[in-house]
Amino acid sequence: MPEAPSVVVVGSINVDHVVTAPRFPRPGETIMGTSVSSSVGGKGANQAVAAALAGATVAMVAGTGDDADGARARERLVQRGVSTDDVAVLDAHVTGTAWITVAEQDNTIVVIAGANHHWAADTLPASIGTAAVMLAQLEIPVEVVHAAADRTTGLFVLNAAPAAMLPGPLLARCDVLVVNEHELAVVAGLDGVTDEDGISAAHDALRGRGVGAVVTTRGARGAIVTAADGVTTTLPAPRTDVVDTTGAGDAFTGVLAARLAAGDPLVEAARRGVIAGSLAVQAVGAQDSYPDFASCPTEAHP
Repeated sequence: MPEAPSVVVVGSINVDHVVTAPRFPRPGETIMGTSVSSSVGGKGANQAVAAALAGATVAMVAGTGDDADGARARERLVQRGVSTDDVAVLDAHVTGTAWITVAEQDNTIVVIAGANHHWAADTLPASIGTAAVMLAQLEIPVEVVHAAADRTTGLFVLNAAPAAMLPGPLLARCDVLVVNEHELAVVAGLDGVTDEDGISAAHDALRGRGVGAVVTTRGARGAIVTAADGVTTTLPAPRTDVVDTTGAGDAFTGVLAARLAAGDPLVEAARRGVIAGSLAVQAVGAQDSYPDFASCPTEAHP
């Protein structure tokens, strides 16, 4: 009998097409890129792989098209240690794709949802209710996310990306909400959040709306964590040579989920996530840039 997953990821599977360029083009401008590549991505798939590489037993709940991209994505997930038994193959829809431009130590992403937006809450598997951590994002229908949250008996971790305002009942169901600074401002309904005091205030506002704990990632500046007891902790990131930031946030979130499933306190799990994110930026791509997080250093050295 297969081992029950410690982390179930309910989310998206995409095929990423990545273009690197010396800078981002201005509106209406054509520039010459320097390279192009394709790989398996999607926030859900990226986070599932990161969690598996951090030592968790991971199952993916998602949808792909009945096409070559979908077959490639499912095969790649299995190769990286993620169960795809609960990935639906939808013959009426194409597999999702993401079009990514990498330039100037940053990236822009345009996502075509495809099959990610064409599966329903009534298809959710029983494994959601048994995992220690259920992890979701917002590249799938929000009603599926909400239904999955209601069914889980473990920790519900929501990465509110892409940024969106969320219904109150879904926010109140979040044991841990993970956002970057832009996403924090959108979810909290603020014009912008830039400094530590503003982030802490936004965290408190969200906890006042029922969120258990809030984690804001800040790229090279690490992360800020407000735990369920209201204590806020600033976590620095190690200095590193940045090659490509694609998938770094997903590495953070996947490792965070894996460490929570293993029983780590939130601050310790987030610290391990910060280190994972710093390692992920040292190579091109998302999943393909992820090392074996379980064997990586566990201390950050800013």
